Amino acid sequence: MTPADVLSTLREILERDFHIPPEKVTPEATFRGTLGMDSLDVVDLIFFLEKAFALNAGLEAYRELHSVRKLCDFVVARKSA
Repeated sequence: MTPADVLSTLREILERDFHIPPEKVTPEATFRGTLGMDSLDVVDLIFFLEKAFALNAGLEAYRELHSVRKLCDFVVARKSA
């Protein structure tokens, strides 16, 4: 699994469940700033991501992942472990 694979799935989730246009979801985008998500949206996003990638990291693991790039790298690292 590559960061590009994760980014593609993340774009799908954000478009389907949060109505965020895929073109806004760039590696440099931040969830609260660029994408305009609030804290409840982020919790929901974590739920969808964990389901999509069969992860079980818990909310604390995501606390410092403010950008799309950091989140994609995190998922790739978890799936590679």
